[in-house]
Amino acid sequence: MTNPPSSPAAPRQPSGALADAVLGAALAAHRDGTLGELLRRRPRATRWVVRRLLQPVLDCGGDALRGVQGEVLALQWLLAWAVAQLRPDGQPGFDAIEREAWLERTSWRPMLAVMCHHGFAPVRAFPDRFRARPDESPADHLCGLWSVGPSTYYRYLDKGRRQLAELLLAPTCERLLSLRDAMQGRAWALLGLDDPVARREWHRAQAGRALVEPAPVAALWHLLQAGDAAGFLQALQRFRVALGHGTLADALAERLAALPLAARQRAELCLAQAALARIRGQEERERLAYEQAQRIASAADDPLMLGVVCGELGKFFEPRDVERAFACYQDSAEFLRRAGVADDPGQAAHREGLQAYVSTLVRLGWLHVLRNDARSKAVLERADALRAALDDGALAQLEQAWGEYRRRDGDLRAALEHKHRALNLYERLGDTQAVVKTWCNLALLYGDAKDYARAIDYSQRVLTLAERSPVEPETVASTHLNLGGTWFWQERWDEAIEQYGAGLAKAEAARLHVLAGRAHYNLAEAFYKRFQRHGRDDDERRGDVHAAAAQLVWAREGDPGAVAATRGLKAEILGPREGGHVDRLLPGEWAAHLGEMVEVERERARLALPLPPEQHVRAHLAIARAYLAIAAQEREAALALVERHGLGGGFVAELDALRATFDRTLTREQRLAARWREHAAALLDDTRRAALLDRLLDAGFVGKSAYAELCGVSLATASKHLGLLTQRGLLEQTGKGPSTRYLLPDAG
Repeated sequence: MTNPPSSPAAPRQPSGALADAVLGAALAAHRDGTLGELLRRRPRATRWVVRRLLQPVLDCGGDALRGVQGEVLALQWLLAWAVAQLRPDGQPGFDAIEREAWLERTSWRPMLAVMCHHGFAPVRAFPDRFRARPDESPADHLCGLWSVGPSTYYRYLDKGRRQLAELLLAPTCERLLSLRDAMQGRAWALLGLDDPVARREWHRAQAGRALVEPAPVAALWHLLQAGDAAGFLQALQRFRVALGHGTLADALAERLAALPLAARQRAELCLAQAALARIRGQEERERLAYEQAQRIASAADDPLMLGVVCGELGKFFEPRDVERAFACYQDSAEFLRRAGVADDPGQAAHREGLQAYVSTLVRLGWLHVLRNDARSKAVLERADALRAALDDGALAQLEQAWGEYRRRDGDLRAALEHKHRALNLYERLGDTQAVVKTWCNLALLYGDAKDYARAIDYSQRVLTLAERSPVEPETVASTHLNLGGTWFWQERWDEAIEQYGAGLAKAEAARLHVLAGRAHYNLAEAFYKRFQRHGRDDDERRGDVHAAAAQLVWAREGDPGAVAATRGLKAEILGPREGGHVDRLLPGEWAAHLGEMVEVERERARLALPLPPEQHVRAHLAIARAYLAIAAQEREAALALVERHGLGGGFVAELDALRATFDRTLTREQRLAARWREHAAALLDDTRRAALLDRLLDAGFVGKSAYAELCGVSLATASKHLGLLTQRGLLEQTGKGPSTRYLLPDAG
């Protein structure tokens, strides 16, 4: 299974015991003034935990908190902020704590105990309540103020420490934003950045460093502070995998959305949010984000953005609904053509759109390749003609698609060259997600080349990475299927079934219907092979179950060729399989009308046999029906283009001549269906229209109540529809009142 042409791991959390010990040591060091020594002398594990806790502070401080002294200052700021967060009134800092809070309110005592015991602020004196000695410890002073014993005091202190640990080790998104806001204010104060212009320049410099390191969250933060919406959106897309494991990126994106953005930037923000949802496997959220982007671009009448959005929608539908994906890519190409991106590839204003246009052509070519359609070459050559104007990302996509084309064409050496060129480009760009997809594709290629060791190695690279960082579900599912195929060709059926099953589970969990269909097909094939070797009836039964499931998927996807191949799989696989590949390029007419051409081939074979004349007649009629279906499909495609581009006036004669030819061969029922489709499509969808015509042809008439029941509408709506259908000459009315009936005109 190939992946369409197109990270860093989520930070591991420290163990609770280790984190509590480090936090206790940090509080003690703050009290004793030895935070610097703690950072220098503690073991590496402790320093690792402290670095994790400090990262949001260091992100905001940038170059103001570099080096050991910067880390000491960052730890002081973090601890002080965290202790202040324990205040029941939610106010920042340690000032303005009322007398009643100090003396009477027990809800304040955990926070006050931590604050005073660890040296963040002194105990406030209340001589009317307790007279403390000059050298009184905070513990004794608070015991005196609260009139409690040491054991009660330490229970308050322990409770405050637990609250502090929970706050620091499992912070909410709101808390993290609050921390960053507070730390940013401290950094500005430390650097004397009172002027807004100076602040923006400083943030731009910090963002540049963060992009190079790379530090994705820090980059987003500083770009947002600098007001650089374009840079923020680019970083969000570039680091979507690294950012996808947390929710902070979503919160920062919401802050960006509150700024005055242009319509195109708002659409791009929706696309970036959709990319995050895709990494997390949130299908519904991803789809809604794309649709929101489409509405924004449509309202702005921006063909360039509409082209980009339609291309992204195509990628969304590709593993779920291939026909819908194909339509989206066609719309994308049309919008981008209308935007003029291919007219002058060298024009700077068209650069972004040109990359999207090539990406769409590559995807269209890719879908043609997956259908073994030789037309893929023409589409890819059209994209290749723009090679000189492409950036590395678009070039890598083009190399990926050419690699798959060459694989299907049987030239594995050229396919490997293209794939490795794509891999080099993605590695140079630092696009981890695309690198992983290319590993997946290389695994398939090496399996085809029978270099099984390399095929397994590339598959394991993907699956190992997926265990510790987010990888798109489509890539993981495809990799399992590729690895299963590698075991299959080595006749290791148990391992193949295990991997196919894992791929199926991943595809179904992510609702990747096309991949699920392929997994069912592969499982049926493997179970039949194992049955052939061991003769276990259960394997045959399970093969039948998966073959039936695959046929359901292909039928829903409208792929008659795949349905036919799956239907014949059992008979084929239980015999010896030829060494050739089944996924090779087909002649153009076969690729465009596979189901019909399979029927023609089958009936031609019957005509070559010495059969009775009646059977030859039936074969000729079957061939005629198949070619008539092809003609109807081509006519509908032409009409759709005429309507889309407003070309009706230039093709009237040709369409009339074609209509006359059709009318000579159509039955009455077919002519009725065509006429009703033309004049009643706005009232009734295909299913209801067909049901109504069947009723009229069978019973000869329909009444208002029967119409309402058939079409699922109210009686009032039924009356209105029947009146309109009569006005349009599709029905004739007879009778009045309760005996009113509607008939088909005699002419049909």
